[in-house]
Amino acid sequence: MTDEPTSPPDSSLADELSAELASQPADERVYRVALQLHEPARAATVAEQVDCAVDTARRHLRKLADIGVLEQTGESPDAFARNESYFEWRKRDRLTQPSQANIRDRLHHLLDQDASFRQRFDAEDPSGVDALEHADHVDVEAVWRALDDWETVREQIERLEAVR
Repeated sequence: MTDEPTSPPDSSLADELSAELASQPADERVYRVALQLHEPARAATVAEQVDCAVDTARRHLRKLADIGVLEQTGESPDAFARNESYFEWRKRDRLTQPSQANIRDRLHHLLDQDASFRQRFDAEDPSGVDALEHADHVDVEAVWRALDDWETVREQIERLEAVR
């Protein structure tokens, strides 16, 4: 074991990240800095960090405040900080959203149900089915419920396909 001094960490990653940020448009640079504003910061401070005009930084910071990402903590001079309740909401929202795998599984299940209804009623969709032709007088209510269920399945398929 030697007592050689440890070399400083390689700063190439930090340099690379700085260069990548510098190549972004001003609104993106302001946004990335804004995400780190755990304490109130003036528009001038943000402008200096992202290398843009103060008015440009202020305009983008105000837009972020308008949509709830930031809170404006002062007006003279303008100061902004992260809106922590917005980020808490985002975390919770992400947890409630199903994964692509879950969406795919649910969609396959619904498509199987749709195929089963198509076969049962020998029709492409519920609107093409006359309940009275598929049931005796006593069963008609059950057929109507099945057709309503089929319509619900088709609506859910449309929604999931739109999400996917």
